[in-house]
Amino acid sequence: MGIRSALGVLGVAAVAFAAVPAGTAAALPERPAFQLPFPCGDKMYMGYGSLSDHAPALDMFRNPFDATEGNPAVAAAAGTVTLSYDDPPGAGNIIQIDHGNGWFTTSIHLADRVVEVGDQVAQGELIGHIGHTGETSNGVPHLHFEQGYDENGDGYAEWGMVDSERVVQVFDGVEYDPATSDQEIYLTSNNCGGGPGPDPEPEPEETALAYTGPESVGNGSAAELSATLTTTDDEPVADQEVEFAVGSGAGAQTCAGTTNDDGVASCTVDEVAQPLTDDATVPLTVSYAGKEGEYLESEITEELLLRYVTGRAYGLAASLNVLGVPLPVAATPDTGAVRAAGERAGEPVCVQNVNAVVLSAAALCADVSATADPFGVTATSTVGDVRIGLPGLPVLTLSGLTSTSASDCDGSTGTVDLELTVAGRPVDVGDAPNSTVDLGVAGAKLVVNEQVTTEDGLTVNAVHLTALGGVDVVLASSTSAAHHCG
Repeated sequence: MGIRSALGVLGVAAVAFAAVPAGTAAALPERPAFQLPFPCGDKMYMGYGSLSDHAPALDMFRNPFDATEGNPAVAAAAGTVTLSYDDPPGAGNIIQIDHGNGWFTTSIHLADRVVEVGDQVAQGELIGHIGHTGETSNGVPHLHFEQGYDENGDGYAEWGMVDSERVVQVFDGVEYDPATSDQEIYLTSNNCGGGPGPDPEPEPEETALAYTGPESVGNGSAAELSATLTTTDDEPVADQEVEFAVGSGAGAQTCAGTTNDDGVASCTVDEVAQPLTDDATVPLTVSYAGKEGEYLESEITEELLLRYVTGRAYGLAASLNVLGVPLPVAATPDTGAVRAAGERAGEPVCVQNVNAVVLSAAALCADVSATADPFGVTATSTVGDVRIGLPGLPVLTLSGLTSTSASDCDGSTGTVDLELTVAGRPVDVGDAPNSTVDLGVAGAKLVVNEQVTTEDGLTVNAVHLTALGGVDVVLASSTSAAHHCG
């Protein structure tokens, strides 16, 4: 748990305090020279309750937060212990010290108490250790600390409630009043046995990350990732480790790089292996853990595009018209829509024969295969023999039909191979795409090696026949496409 998470559990606002001269506090007798209740040189962080019944009490943590539990708590000034007891249902271990002239300090939620009522303590002397005792600690290690003034003269300072005797606090001559907070602050304790203590260290700078790597990645391939780390003033931060995580949960793939003088960190995921989602994206998290006393942590999330392919192949599909009666033939055999983001071995589907009165075909197969490295997809359709005998059209016979459509990030290509006879006469169809064969019949059109560009890909039909009456016949069709290649 970090400091911010701890504050959230406590219902406490992350806060820092404007440095206000102590004289602005309410007019009271001279206050002791209170120092922070942490040993000399300890780095710490303060917050105040978001609830109105908490301020001006302060909740204090070590920086980093993980060092809070068990950290020594010391006397903010010399004095005499007036309270030392345990209240498990409430504030846990409690110590109150009388510092003279009506001034008191109260520390609660301590893990233990090493002083008893009547003990004399010096400034900076150990009184216990920070813990999370008492139900009101919400189980979060921290020191709830109050300064109070005994206005009613009963020898104690009422604490822990609205209208109690607690007051706005002053440490090392600086007032810390939640009402005047304006920016976050980290403090270093000058509680050094009455001496001046060390010079306060500078506040750590906020940082920002910006992803500069590729927009898309591909399974089976390396992903070279990069990002820049800067301060909020756009100054590069060098010699710091930045971590990249492609994917999420147990499937996340990580790598890390160290920033150069320009604040750029880069690293490589050797072989991406991520699931293909509906939107074909992969989460990317870029994080920097910070450097104690110098830089604060930062993190960004992005969505990378996952390269993937699609394809389909089928042997034939037709809309026929026999003596005015429609005769549809569904795509047969048909691979259906194929979608893959990695290796996909061919899984050919085949049928031996298709017979539809005026159309017959034999030895039909369709297949789609994909590779990850090199990235690409190939759709193939083959038909051994076809005979088409539609009324009003010359008889067409074809053999050895093969269509292929192949796509990768460089583009798409298509090829067709076949032999054609029209009314018993062989026709040389050549290799040119979208070649038209004249059938000598008005309204009839026969296209060989039909190639139609699709989104990110190409459809290749070995033969496409259309004629009056709604006749539409496609033989040996293959489609492929490659997506997210940017």
